[in-house]
Amino acid sequence: MGGNRRRLAAVAAVSALTGSLVLVPHAMAAESGTAPERSVFLNSESGTGVDRPVLDGIKQTAEEQGISLDKALGSYLAKAASATEPTPESQPDGPVDTPDVMVDDLTAGELEDIQAMAAESEIPLAAAIDQHGWQDQFTEIAEKLETSFPGEFAGAEKTAEGAWFAFKGEAPAEALKLADGLPAAAEVVSNRGFSEAELAAAQESAHTDALTQRDVDQAISYYDVRAGEVTVQVQLDPAAPKTAARSAALRERVASTVDTDGIRVTVKVVDNASYEKQDGYIRGGGFLSVGCTSGFNLKAISSNTKRLGTAGHCTEVASQTYSNHSTHGGSTGVKTAWSHQGGNGDLGYTTKGNKASTRTFYQKTNSARYADSRGAMPAVGTSICKFGRTSGKTCSTVKYRNVTVGRLKHMVVMKGNACKPGDSGGPWYYGGTAYGIHTGLVNDGGTQRCLFTPAYLFQNRGYDVWTR
Repeated sequence: MGGNRRRLAAVAAVSALTGSLVLVPHAMAAESGTAPERSVFLNSESGTGVDRPVLDGIKQTAEEQGISLDKALGSYLAKAASATEPTPESQPDGPVDTPDVMVDDLTAGELEDIQAMAAESEIPLAAAIDQHGWQDQFTEIAEKLETSFPGEFAGAEKTAEGAWFAFKGEAPAEALKLADGLPAAAEVVSNRGFSEAELAAAQESAHTDALTQRDVDQAISYYDVRAGEVTVQVQLDPAAPKTAARSAALRERVASTVDTDGIRVTVKVVDNASYEKQDGYIRGGGFLSVGCTSGFNLKAISSNTKRLGTAGHCTEVASQTYSNHSTHGGSTGVKTAWSHQGGNGDLGYTTKGNKASTRTFYQKTNSARYADSRGAMPAVGTSICKFGRTSGKTCSTVKYRNVTVGRLKHMVVMKGNACKPGDSGGPWYYGGTAYGIHTGLVNDGGTQRCLFTPAYLFQNRGYDVWTR
């Protein structure tokens, strides 16, 4: 790797920002003319210091009554919801199951999702709230920095311990100021030597080069934003000669590791470099009759036209039937209006049939929630939940973003694999934020992981998620 990416050798205290401890690690001797990579650490002693007096009261109630925090929180939300009469303005498409209730800075929807994450991770709810409760602040900062400094932004990642932000050159003062405002530990890195846009471009170039190699049948490529490395997994054409000598020669020719401008690119030959579309069977529970799950409702950006969004491979038929969950009932015939699998991911949409469109979606079986915003490309480490007709509601965190799978581009790969056939087209979300449309499972070096298309890509067809 280039000298600007050598590991840090020593740490020295330099100054303080707004009461936060700031440390500047000094890199090992860099190559001549290259600035050493260094980090500034913020809030290293403050932890997740969010003041939540209402939640503290709920915790105290749980302690006094000898019940779990989950149960005490559920009682509080139910009581608060019954005390608030919904209005046509607050719930324009009718009542939903997730109430419009806040607990300090957290919505009821966020708390429902954090409860699901706590159950899946098998950690206490209080610990899960500390771990995920500042995610919206992190996401807002990451998106702002990427938008404001596209040529310098080198990536962001959220972990259980805190936040990480990096820049190609000197980190701008605004990044330090914003990161310092997080209620969690944060690291801001300068002099990475390349931006995330350049990392993505290196990935795209390596993916294209791999596919042009003789006897290569399929490829998956992604980058690790923290390590600054690109990986391309290629699958050889099954029709290629099968002799041991020929196979070894093919693998040697295709597989390689190169270092370009400080970005390490590794090409690996694997047995499976494809993805599994999770549809194709008729199951109970409804949704789309081809065996998929519907996603979010869409509205045209420049008109009032409404569409039903789902995955592109779920809209390869001319028409099908959409069905509500049993709590609402009813079904209608819908026709495919657009189906795409390529540069804009795996997206499609249908007409709305004879039903009125709403700004709501099923966040779990028989439980509806309003979509209040549409997220951008999520940062690494962002926790997101999904609903699918087969596996139901499950949650995971982003492992890779901007992944290319065959001809599908700009995909998101999650750490988990709790998604099954029939989930395709279903919504990925956190609280009231719509993040994506489920595609299926992808093979990541022998490990299966859930895969989805970011919902913002609907904009390339003049539509967006219809939000409240």
